[in-house]
Amino acid sequence: MEVEMLNNLNIKCKLCGCTEVELQDYKIRNITDDSCKMYKCKNCETHFMYPLPSQDLSEYYDGTFREEVHTADYYDYTELDKVFNNFLGEAKLRTERVKNDLSANDKILEIGSSVGYFTAAISAYVKDVYATEWDSKARAYIKDRLTKYNIHVAKNPEDFETKFDKIFMFHVLEHIEKPIDFLKNLKQLLNENGKIYIEVPNVDDVMLKTFRCRPFIEHYYKKAHLFNYNEKGLKYIFDNCKFSNYEISQIQRYNLSNNLYWLSDGRPSGRLSSVYKALITDDLNKEYIDSLIKNKQADTLFAVVEK
Repeated sequence: MEVEMLNNLNIKCKLCGCTEVELQDYKIRNITDDSCKMYKCKNCETHFMYPLPSQDLSEYYDGTFREEVHTADYYDYTELDKVFNNFLGEAKLRTERVKNDLSANDKILEIGSSVGYFTAAISAYVKDVYATEWDSKARAYIKDRLTKYNIHVAKNPEDFETKFDKIFMFHVLEHIEKPIDFLKNLKQLLNENGKIYIEVPNVDDVMLKTFRCRPFIEHYYKKAHLFNYNEKGLKYIFDNCKFSNYEISQIQRYNLSNNLYWLSDGRPSGRLSSVYKALITDDLNKEYIDSLIKNKQADTLFAVVEK
């Protein structure tokens, strides 16, 4: 990976404060300000953006974030129905992963719920389902379209004035400017013996760490992701939040065919790509994923932290 040590620019890691950082010489998707760069901390190994984008984050996620990657008709309810159905399958897999932890009397909260596919999927297993989302049009969709799931929805967790047994965050923490303060606040919203479930991209993904695929990296680094974590970075956060216990595991969401397509064509081909279906057996794909997990280079981290 092309890096440059910075000794005199006085740039500190935005997570741990370490001054030993490396410039990552890659473009950041959707960034127009050339001064905004990605750096890697030598201490906690977190990749962080500096300086941060100037736009207010709440304003950014209430419209601009979607406008950067979608067409103008994205918020039409028929289009949002497609988004809901496209992501419902993975939401059910996530529910399957945690369902043995659930109790019928649980009150659960999802942070950053988008259009509500996970809260809809998990609603059959628990008593009360709450969701927060900064995108006002996504909140409106949940209220108008998902009435049968009885999802309580608001902009921020504090708006509910209640506590929760389980809190879920899927690909949210990397968007948060002050992750330690954020999780400390969520910790206060947990009932006794409550847990937080956190899924984030793994910056030790084999496509970055081993293959160093430039097109992939310049797709991976994006304006919306202020931080990019590996296991060490997450441990730093959890330790500083003083959680009683936590466990971090690795998940591979994208298959071997997807990774090969990035390497051969420099662009994505879908999470469950079938481009090389004739060459890649299920057993070969499983062996590849098992190897990534064993070597801690899968594309996703999943953490369960206890209050």
